[in-house]
Amino acid sequence: MAIARLAIFRDHRGTMTLGTERIKAVDPAVARDLRAMSGMERLRLGHETWESTRDRLAAYFAYRHPEWPPAEVQRQVARRLLGDAGRAAPISR
Repeated sequence: MAIARLAIFRDHRGTMTLGTERIKAVDPAVARDLRAMSGMERLRLGHETWESTRDRLAAYFAYRHPEWPPAEVQRQVARRLLGDAGRAAPISR
């Protein structure tokens, strides 16, 4: 099972981008705890994780691009979460 997490990467030019890093294995204790949860508990955990990711990504974009109005921050968050990581927002320096 692979789990994605947000990470900052540098390409061959040194440009920083926000992307995902794959975690190939799940710790046995985490797997045990997830199996012990009901379906509703796992669904709630997944939803809370999604909300936390969305909120953190919005905070990141707002910090990196203070010139963006809130609507643009939300557009960029939606674009990133919908899988368009290949065309990430540029990082200002």
